[in-house]
Amino acid sequence: MSQRSPDASRDLADIAARSKLPAELQRASGMKKLDWIIGLDDPKAFVGALAPQELYYWIRDIGKGDAYALLEFANREQVQALVDIDAWSRGELLLPRWLEWLDLALAVDIDTALEFVQAQDDETFEWLFTGDVEVHPADHDLDFVPDELAAFHSPDGMYVVTVAREHPLEERLPQLMKLMWAADEDRARVLLQQVQFELHSNVTDDMQRFRDGRLQDLGFEPAHEALEVFTVVPVRELRDTARNGVAPVGGVGAPAETTGLVRDLVLREVPAPELLGAALDQLEGAARVRAGEGLAYLVNKVFMAETGDLSRFDDLPIYARRAAAIANLGLEYLSDSSVEQAARLLDASGAELLFRAGHTLTVELSRRARPVAKRAGAELGYTLFGSPIDEAVHGASLVRPVYFEGLDGDRLGYRPFQTLDDLARVEARVKDAATLLAFFEERFGLSVVALESLPVAGDARKRVRLATLLRTAMVWALLQDELAFEPIGADELAAFARAAFVGRGGDARYSPAFEKVIAEVQRSDAPDIVKSLVDRAMSELIDAIGAVAPSELDPKFVSELFLVAR
Repeated sequence: MSQRSPDASRDLADIAARSKLPAELQRASGMKKLDWIIGLDDPKAFVGALAPQELYYWIRDIGKGDAYALLEFANREQVQALVDIDAWSRGELLLPRWLEWLDLALAVDIDTALEFVQAQDDETFEWLFTGDVEVHPADHDLDFVPDELAAFHSPDGMYVVTVAREHPLEERLPQLMKLMWAADEDRARVLLQQVQFELHSNVTDDMQRFRDGRLQDLGFEPAHEALEVFTVVPVRELRDTARNGVAPVGGVGAPAETTGLVRDLVLREVPAPELLGAALDQLEGAARVRAGEGLAYLVNKVFMAETGDLSRFDDLPIYARRAAAIANLGLEYLSDSSVEQAARLLDASGAELLFRAGHTLTVELSRRARPVAKRAGAELGYTLFGSPIDEAVHGASLVRPVYFEGLDGDRLGYRPFQTLDDLARVEARVKDAATLLAFFEERFGLSVVALESLPVAGDARKRVRLATLLRTAMVWALLQDELAFEPIGADELAAFARAAFVGRGGDARYSPAFEKVIAEVQRSDAPDIVKSLVDRAMSELIDAIGAVAPSELDPKFVSELFLVAR
């Protein structure tokens, strides 16, 4: 195969050809899409042919405030899916969201509202009528109902339902019961009979279990199961297997089938990482479709693992970009950055295994970075190294490691690791940090305990850098022939300036005595990163005070250079 670079202007949805919509609709406004559907000869057939999650994507893409009209054409499975996806948060059905969907159905017409009620499973109604709501037989004496409860008779007069006043269901229960009886009178009676003997906790467990099963059928793993996407894998063995011409495979579930009749919101606006995009571009026909489905399934799984809340759909692009970036990292590693090998692995191994490989590489980096961060007192708020080492080590130490963009230029944010070069840059910074710490620990006795015991104000202590400690220690080495982190005062500062410099202004240079101190710290066996720190620290020192007369130096203006006494 010849290498073809993906068009940078295309996202993963474009490259994976994940849409069968007319081109003019693929990036059209929501209202234009809605008008297109309603203008079809048979909009009900079109909507009914959509996979349930695709209908949800349509409604999200168009906007609930306009797209509720599509509920008229939805079947019961689709309606149930809309509630399963949107009305829950972290294993809990949120009543206001459920009522919002009921209101959207009512906004269409009464028949659509009745279909909505019919589409809800028994457990949902059992949940609604237990807990804060209580159902009693018809002979329940209303005189004994406390004033803080509102009471309503069922439409057939067989039950009395009570709920706390000002509860979200207080004003909705009469309407809701009328809809239940109008939709299926026998079912409504049986449900209210059953809930008198049901525990709310048991109903909640059953409702969540059934909902998890339905979501799994749609391609959305429950959060606790989706977490397996972050499984660590033997990446070196997998790479050796790939190098021997055998594509490694992982035991992952198959993505849910879709019709492609929706503009792919999962992969849309997800920039294609270079190797992943090039590999996808190499695939043809069914292989490309299969890879696109695998990527979409991976994104859904990462999203569920990280949020556990499908209603946070607006955050999906964040997790989609993360999933694509980490998969690209794993693909680079396993394919040795070969586009031809990458295409073969994407097709045969699947996106999830590539993601796990990339995730494993970041975990290995994190395991090296965390001890360094702990030794440097990062948990206590110390930033000893300065930028960009502190930020790079911090990002690498997280449970989900991220890359500090300051390593590339002026940007100060973080993004997912995406390439082996990203890993190498951060690994180098972590190694530099470990080397510097080892030097200061061995040479100066530096430790978190020593930092905490420094006799300076707490806020000043947190601004201390290794360069600050180094310069302070060298002051004492020059004045008393002893390396120490003792804060200096005005007298020591003036004495140091007189002893450390020869000449003033542009002619200022270090004295022979201070050159000797510098040489002792920067001796030939010192690591290069230490020598670089000494050079930078000394350059800042001569620039800041070399031209100032000793008598004019004020400790409060050199607190960035030295530890100064309170």
